[in-house]
Amino acid sequence: MAAQPSPSTTPALPILTSVLEEFAARLNIDGSSRILVTDPTLAHHLVEMTRPIATAYGPKFTIAVANGPTQTPTATGGEDLGPNVTTELITALESKMDHFTHALADVSLASGKTCMEIMKWARYALQPKGILVAVALLKTAEGRELGERLRGESKGRVGGLGDVLDFAGFERGKVRVMERGEGEGKAEVVLAMKWDQLTA
Repeated sequence: MAAQPSPSTTPALPILTSVLEEFAARLNIDGSSRILVTDPTLAHHLVEMTRPIATAYGPKFTIAVANGPTQTPTATGGEDLGPNVTTELITALESKMDHFTHALADVSLASGKTCMEIMKWARYALQPKGILVAVALLKTAEGRELGERLRGESKGRVGGLGDVLDFAGFERGKVRVMERGEGEGKAEVVLAMKWDQLTA
């Protein structure tokens, strides 16, 4: 049974889980995958989801943190997430260009600036043909709409996750934007492939 999401950090986790299941064949996460995630709760959930295919060698998860010391990652309940989960400062990803096979993020609560930073580093650190899956609730519990938040912090240049990916350098033809859920739980979801003409 998968761990329950922490509403304070990953409010769109049920939708992200559903998308991962829907596109499982295309995402092709296996024991050799190297996955960049944005949150310990999300990492814990993914460890549980991938347990049937996991080996001592993977899949491997890296939690990107904005600041502070990198330490042994733990889930919300404090349990050790295991040897295949590590943490790194997001700026340390500079040494991991073309490293990850997947990047997964719930940016529902991120500021526009943080959202942009996450997408920029995800593109940089993904392998050519690596896949990003990101989700954000269209409206937070505080009532702030995603588009309003992004437009306000980008001086009107960015209105949704698709625009954020465009500014982060993902090719438009390799980005799929969808809406999932309903009512208070409605979210924008993006799937994007890092495209490199040299490997096309």
